Amino acid sequence: MDGIFSVLASPIPFIVLISIVITVHELGHYWVGRGFGAAVESFSVGFGRPIFEVRDKRGTRWRVNWLPLGGFVKFVGELQAPTDTRETPDAAPSKADPAPVKLVGKAYTELGPMKRLAVSLGGPLANFIFAIAVFAVLGMAFGIPQSKEIMVASVVPNSAASVAGFQPGDVIVEAGGRTVSTGSDVNRATELSAGEAVMYRVVRDGSEMTLQATPLETEETNAVLQMKQKVGRIGIALTQRDTEIRHLNPIEAVGYGFSSTGDALGATVNVLRRLVTGKEGLDKLSGPVGIFTLADKVTDLHLQQKDVDMWEKWRQLFFSLLQLSALLSIGVGFFNLLPIPVLDGGAAVMCLAEAATGKEIPEKVQRVGLTIGLVSLVSFALLITWQDIARLWPGGS
Repeated sequence: MDGIFSVLASPIPFIVLISIVITVHELGHYWVGRGFGAAVESFSVGFGRPIFEVRDKRGTRWRVNWLPLGGFVKFVGELQAPTDTRETPDAAPSKADPAPVKLVGKAYTELGPMKRLAVSLGGPLANFIFAIAVFAVLGMAFGIPQSKEIMVASVVPNSAASVAGFQPGDVIVEAGGRTVSTGSDVNRATELSAGEAVMYRVVRDGSEMTLQATPLETEETNAVLQMKQKVGRIGIALTQRDTEIRHLNPIEAVGYGFSSTGDALGATVNVLRRLVTGKEGLDKLSGPVGIFTLADKVTDLHLQQKDVDMWEKWRQLFFSLLQLSALLSIGVGFFNLLPIPVLDGGAAVMCLAEAATGKEIPEKVQRVGLTIGLVSLVSFALLITWQDIARLWPGGS
């Protein structure tokens, strides 16, 4: 019976994750635009034909579409794609409702460049706020682990750690410039730094010293999710002493939410830097297929547990997917800030250019930029999707 539930539930986590993260993102744009008085033609979850549609008293069409791979909010007069037209609040007909409808608010083009800049940044900001809130909730619900000592249990001979001078019994107090409280902190500083020197501060026989080691890229299989991954390793095994769970009050939890979101953003920026400099390959990135696979693995991990009550399985799955949604939200928010036309970052660049010159970017130039950006984005998406599919074959990482 549990196996049947697992199979039936496979697509659900992916759809829920994508829908939540994209809805949060688009609501960020929507509420900032509404705050400045912009008229909204439609708010859509998913693409394609609508499964459900309703029009509110402001004339906005709220739609749930059949393809759950994204979503969008369309302000009146906004150019989001090369084929978009410049509607007016007085007449915004659609195939579903061909009669002209009076929309409440003003056209997007009537907003000043700085207001449009704020609207563009509203989506990513909403993603980051959502992640902070999720991490805060998790911090209050489960607490955070803390250890009195993170000690080197053993050192692999002739490894990067051996060359750097690590010895069994060394207590690691800092890794990559960050104070450590669990072994995971050491791993995080090491895993995404293959080929680059990492500084470790250790205490040995009461004396503090700094050791420098360069992690080597290693391909290994995640023991829990059974997924291959390439990570940096220096060749040490760690042990932790007196690990305890510290439960957080609401103020501490918010601080934990900020720091966790900041750490995830820092890791994302680091991966992008390494991609640009050639230290990482595109295998570090994932698209919809990769997200689906990960969500499916997490679902199976929980629902296929033995001797665990079904409601407890679903409770555990809920919080795991909640954490995954926060990480995905950070990724979506950051990706949309890239200065590429059709993304929020590209729109922000045009707004800044208009504010600096005092002149609106010609519509023809905007459409050319949107076309280039759209082609680049689709090509990149196809490449990442192909890579995700290749990972599913035996031997794929």
